[in-house]
Amino acid sequence: MSIKSEIRISRYLAKAGLASRREAEKLILDGRVTLNGETVIEPWRNCTEKDVLKFDGIIVNQSISTNLYQLHKPRGYLSTSKDAMGRKTIFDLIEGELSHLMIIGRLDYNSEGLMILTNNGELKRYLELPKNKFERVYKVKIRGHLTSSNLSNIERGVSLDGLNYKPIAAKVLERNRSYSWVEMVLTEGKNREIRKILASFNLNVERLIRIRFGPFKLDNLKTGKSKKLRIEDYSALRNYWT
Repeated sequence: MSIKSEIRISRYLAKAGLASRREAEKLILDGRVTLNGETVIEPWRNCTEKDVLKFDGIIVNQSISTNLYQLHKPRGYLSTSKDAMGRKTIFDLIEGELSHLMIIGRLDYNSEGLMILTNNGELKRYLELPKNKFERVYKVKIRGHLTSSNLSNIERGVSLDGLNYKPIAAKVLERNRSYSWVEMVLTEGKNREIRKILASFNLNVERLIRIRFGPFKLDNLKTGKSKKLRIEDYSALRNYWT
């Protein structure tokens, strides 16, 4: 175990690739983590380079390098590792070393496009936190058309069912008599946000494709395929280079 300075145990577990920070806190509460032979149940406890940290009896090693992949999620797949109803998940598309990775920025069942996966829970947290303002860019096909008033409301921020949605940059890319393609740029990821906002204008989403998440782009990656990324190629993630 190599810790340069005192660090919260949940953060250390996340950096070691065992879980996200929130999931690591649950592992601690469940009594599965020991510090120098003593079971730890307080997520806020710290450890240092002199300590021996174990998870389920196995020493935790933080020297694992960060793995990073992108996936082109098809429609009809869940963004989870398993489903009680037996529906297909994105992990049916990936095998081997990818099967233990954590999802950064989930997409709902009928959405498609760019997904990022990693073994680094701290990186996952960094990219998902709204305060870090990593943009999520979507191409959306809608039945019907957005009016200039609709666009203005979206760009000011919309309140629905007691939830306040932050301003979204939106522009029409293409339109014909029956449908439109719209680009929408978000800096947060509330559940089904785009679909709910457009539904409030009586517009149905026919396709929702994420084409960019922060520094990552979908580009020409084929549907259902994945590829490994080099974290060193992304200057915005410099703190996570190994």
